[in-house]
Amino acid sequence: MPLVVELVTSKNEPQDSLRQSITPIIDEIIKARSQQDSYKMSAAIANILPEAITQEIENYPQKIARAIAPEIALAIKNQIELDREAIAETLGPEMGQAIKTQIEVERDAMVDALYPVIGNTISKYMVELAQSINDKVENALSIEGMLRKMRAKIKGVSEAELILKESIKFTIQGVLLIQKESGLIISQVQPLNQPLKEVDLFAGMLTAIRSFVNDCNASPESASELHEIDYDDAKIVLEVGGYCYLAVITKGDPPREFINQIRKTLSDIILENGRTIKEFNGDPDEISPSIQTKLEHLIEVSGKPKKSKPPITLIILFLLILTPIGIIFYRGRVAHYWETQTAKALDATPELSIYRLIPQVKNAELTITGRVPNSYLRKQAGDVGSKVAPHLKLNNQVTAIKIPPDPDAITAEVKRLTELFNQTDGVNINTRYQDNSVTVTGLVFNLAEIEKITEAFQKIPGIDKVISTFQTQPHLETRIYFESNSSQFRSVDISAEIKTIQRFLAEHPDVHLKIIGHSDPRGSESSNQALARSRAQAVEQTLIKNKVNPSRLKVYASLRNPPGVMANEPLWLNRCVRFEAFIASE
Repeated sequence: MPLVVELVTSKNEPQDSLRQSITPIIDEIIKARSQQDSYKMSAAIANILPEAITQEIENYPQKIARAIAPEIALAIKNQIELDREAIAETLGPEMGQAIKTQIEVERDAMVDALYPVIGNTISKYMVELAQSINDKVENALSIEGMLRKMRAKIKGVSEAELILKESIKFTIQGVLLIQKESGLIISQVQPLNQPLKEVDLFAGMLTAIRSFVNDCNASPESASELHEIDYDDAKIVLEVGGYCYLAVITKGDPPREFINQIRKTLSDIILENGRTIKEFNGDPDEISPSIQTKLEHLIEVSGKPKKSKPPITLIILFLLILTPIGIIFYRGRVAHYWETQTAKALDATPELSIYRLIPQVKNAELTITGRVPNSYLRKQAGDVGSKVAPHLKLNNQVTAIKIPPDPDAITAEVKRLTELFNQTDGVNINTRYQDNSVTVTGLVFNLAEIEKITEAFQKIPGIDKVISTFQTQPHLETRIYFESNSSQFRSVDISAEIKTIQRFLAEHPDVHLKIIGHSDPRGSESSNQALARSRAQAVEQTLIKNKVNPSRLKVYASLRNPPGVMANEPLWLNRCVRFEAFIASE
């Protein structure tokens, strides 16, 4: 060792060549000594190791850092696995002071190191803050708050999140027109202050991601397309068309108007440069300058200030004032319409047209006021109102005033109506007026006429009651049968049938008889028609001979089977004469 020291310190020998000569020997000596007794070797170099490391750090800090960094990381990792609490207790007190010192020494480096962690922490905090804000403004009753709630419901987000989104400024970080298949950038526009790095690599990776996502999500029925990629507070908006697609890198949430502008820009580019884009091979000189102009215009459009919004609050207040007025005006117009329609209907009713009846509509209720001479006309006025406006509630305020009747006028009206109804077929009535009531008797063969007659007499002013004792149409079931193909009676003695007919006519002096002849279906229609009429005439002559008034008899012939006789029954049942009662009109 003294010899080695002397050689090292000697000035006669070149230092570099000497070190190169003895270094391998020293390495072998240290290695052999370490294998023989590592403990003594460690004790020997322990005293000079701290000073040596300190000196090396001062001379070559970067090299020593690269040399020991992997070992320190591995040692810390192993120590954490062995005793996590011990390493935390050891490093904990020093971490705060170390961070503080690093901030003082190089603040920008510290920001770069901690920004991702702090960013995520702030993001989580902002979510909690948004929820807190949402809880606080949930019950806000301001007009702006209510409008914001409506927008939040429509967009499907919380109100607090909508507030934060509206407050974030929207900016564009880059616009790239990329060929869809190759991923080559056809044209691009980037802000000068913050351009994208490795833009060609970015375009290629974006094309690969888009193709991968589309292939994974495509279904046999329809094509799939990736439209957005979100990361932190930024996003990449993709609009695909033809052989290219637009990739717009934005910071903040782009409005719907800007998305529409992206689509329009891409559409214009494809229409003007479709073939050039398809055949693009990476040479930018082949691309029309108009594409670059359109992309620059897209950034300019995004940077334009939004148009000033109209004063929503004033508009809403104005609407709140005008809406009730409009509703009142509308309801007034509707009420006037139904009042007019009801008045026209009342005036069109003959019985009510001579009276002053006033309809009024209010709160979905139709009120009719006025005076009429009897309760019947009052009811009729209510019926007219219900028919015109069935959707309105009826309030019939018409008053029935008792007017002293004019007996002569009432008697004349009763007589007029009696004569009018007796001119109708199937009606033969008699009337009697006494003590403000009318008694109606007689025959009415048509049941529908009974109600009509009663109602007509009730409408006469001064008539309080109508007593009806109508008789319905009497029936004569007698039939007289004949020989085949002959008008001779089948029975030699038909006196019993003749007496029944005479008695029927005597019991109903206002009734006339139809004598209807029939024949069996054999033979032609003309011969059967003639045979049926001759049989009816034979019965008519027999009745006249038995002193029946011929004016009360009427002869008919029919080719149909008699009522109640079926086609499969004996033919002799068809060879007959039957009778129907009727009242001859005056």
